[in-house]
Amino acid sequence: MAQRGNDMAPSLGEELSEALTNITALIIATESKKERTRLTKQQAQIAGELQVFIDKVVDDRLPEYVAATKALRKANEKAMAAKEDLDRVAQVIKQFALAIDTVVELAETVAAA
Repeated sequence: MAQRGNDMAPSLGEELSEALTNITALIIATESKKERTRLTKQQAQIAGELQVFIDKVVDDRLPEYVAATKALRKANEKAMAAKEDLDRVAQVIKQFALAIDTVVELAETVAAA
């Protein structure tokens, strides 16, 4: 996990991101339907809270915000289509990579402000 500095503890954003990554890994790894359901609900709760933080904190007028939103929308549209056609997963991976790049640009802009 990345840390903000040598002496500083990880940020809330870093911890939330790591939590989502770990929950996703557990969802994939668990064989228990009950545990997978609980983990999926927890994942949705964290994602929902992140949405609130982003919507309240990040200026939606920033060009990087608009670009990141559009890129994620395209990636999500492709993901939904890929569920029906697994051959398109590679396209979805590429679209998410592009979306992630635009989200990184937004994060850099917000962090620099």
